[in-house]
Amino acid sequence: MNVQRSILVFFFATTFPLIQSVPQPEPSRQSNPPDSVSIHLSLQKSSYTVGEKPIAVMTIRDIGPHGTWISGDHHWERVYVTSKDGEPPKTELHRHLLGDVRPGDGPILGGSVVGMGIAAGGILSLKFDLTGYYDLRKPGDYSVYLEIYDPAGPKDGSGHWLRTNTAKFEVQAPAITATPTR
Repeated sequence: MNVQRSILVFFFATTFPLIQSVPQPEPSRQSNPPDSVSIHLSLQKSSYTVGEKPIAVMTIRDIGPHGTWISGDHHWERVYVTSKDGEPPKTELHRHLLGDVRPGDGPILGGSVVGMGIAAGGILSLKFDLTGYYDLRKPGDYSVYLEIYDPAGPKDGSGHWLRTNTAKFEVQAPAITATPTR
C-alpha cells in the first residue's frame, strides 16, 4: 500500500505541473470585419445666417482591395446635429427616415434608390443639406456628425455603422441694417 501511495504521489507530482503548463484556448472573440471605407465630414462654411442652408460634405474613401457600392437609400445614413440646448427639432422627412411617422404627417416619400460605385482607392463626396434634417432657424453654435452603414456589411442591416468626425458650425441672426431717417 505504501508503494501504491508513493506511485500515486509521484504521478501527481510529475503530471500536475504539465497540466498547468498546457496552453488553454482563449475564449472566442467576435470581432467586426475591417471597415471597407473611411469617412470624413466637413462643412462648406463655418458660419451661416438664419435662412441659409448649412451644407455638410461627407468624403468617402474606399480602403479595400475592391471597389465599393454606396447605396443611395437614406435609411443607410444617419445625421446628428446638436447645440448647447440639445438636439434641434427634426424635420418631418428626418423623422420618417427614422421610422417616426405621426398623425397629420404628409405621405412617406418613396421611389427608386440609386447608388454610386467607388473604385478601389477612389473617393466620393456627398453633400447633405442639414435643414432637410433639422430646424436650424435658431441662432447658435451647432455640431454635426454622420454615420453610414458599412457598405461591406450584411444587407439585412446587422453589421456596424461607421461614424465621421464631428464638425462645428454657427448659425447667426441676420444682420440688422439701419435705415436712414430724414
